[in-house]
Amino acid sequence: MSFLLQKFPVGKTLSLMVILWGVVVMLTVVVTSYPGIVVQRVFLGVIESAVSPGFVIISSMWYKRSEQPARIGIWYSATGLFSIFSGAVNYGIGKSAQNAPLATWKYMYIFAGSWTIAWGILLLFLLPDNPMSARLFSLEERKLAVRRLRDNMTGVESKKFKRSQFIEAITDIKIWIFMLMGAALYVTNGGVTAFGAQIVKSFGYSSLKTILMLTPGGATTAVSIYVTGWIATRWRNSRTLLIPITCIPVMVGAIMIWKYDWSHRGPLLVGYYLLAVFGAPYVLLLSLSTANVAGHTKKTFSAAAIFIGYNVGNIIAPYLIDTTTRAQHYPKAWISIIIVMVFSSVASLVLRAMYIAENRRRESVARQEVKGGEYGDEKQGENRKSGNREAEGAAWSDLTDKQNPYFRYVY
Repeated sequence: MSFLLQKFPVGKTLSLMVILWGVVVMLTVVVTSYPGIVVQRVFLGVIESAVSPGFVIISSMWYKRSEQPARIGIWYSATGLFSIFSGAVNYGIGKSAQNAPLATWKYMYIFAGSWTIAWGILLLFLLPDNPMSARLFSLEERKLAVRRLRDNMTGVESKKFKRSQFIEAITDIKIWIFMLMGAALYVTNGGVTAFGAQIVKSFGYSSLKTILMLTPGGATTAVSIYVTGWIATRWRNSRTLLIPITCIPVMVGAIMIWKYDWSHRGPLLVGYYLLAVFGAPYVLLLSLSTANVAGHTKKTFSAAAIFIGYNVGNIIAPYLIDTTTRAQHYPKAWISIIIVMVFSSVASLVLRAMYIAENRRRESVARQEVKGGEYGDEKQGENRKSGNREAEGAAWSDLTDKQNPYFRYVY
């Protein structure tokens, strides 16, 4: 999917994938066997693998690095907001469709799939492939949208797959850290999403009541994303500090569910809702990747690597829920969540140290070049002018963050 996103127009490719995803969701109602549902889920996963990386690429095309945490947070918060909406809808369907011709759950899939198809069709006409193809903007506005990104130093869109950038990407330790953090953070999502209903039902609620009680978690996700996105936009180089901070509520939530008496529902629900804060550090991770990886091929690979981690976390998580340990409150699940949150926090601080060290090294090299050795003020002035011209050229070239000496990391 990453190859398709680079080879073909991003907006059109994403729109098509959204439509196809809706179609496959609706086809769930005709599946009648376990092998069939496995095939259907595989197709869902393959199609979905284009969405998150594609949105990250679009965010990097339109917004300054300082703006990206809040902007990425806005679109990613839909995971929380629409879980509220879908929870309410599913509750309504469950209450009203009990005597309908089809099974209640089938109406839920039909509703979700049809809405997704409709939205995909709208995107096909409204979502531009890049700033220069935005039909609602004048030519001058399109040029301005491109020029304002000069200081990003993350290069320009390129439809050519560059082998050198791919090799650099797979040998860049920071991208592997991104992937591991994506996996770690989404262990929480996999456990909460896959078994959230069962866990909340264990608190003593009916099946329909459980659906309703899950919805506030979506609000927790959205609010935490908005708040951290605003902070990261307002205070420069705060992202790698906010990740450990936002991991703390998730760990607190895990401990509350694990250690509290399950006869007291209030604290258990609060703990469950705190788990949903995991979306905030994940968005900050996406913004780190978007801001700090330059070169179109490398950037596409980085976005895909995080999404691979996302899926690995979702695959691992269900195996952490041992239903035989319900009486002990599923200790393996909560201990695992605490461990991965600690790992993500430490990894974030390691990235911060790496970025600071590399920025200092580049600044030192730049100062030495400007000084011009034993030459005087006139020579130094010429060096500065030459450096400015080179920086301008580098900003509009498809260079990676390692190839571009004028690139500075944000953290």
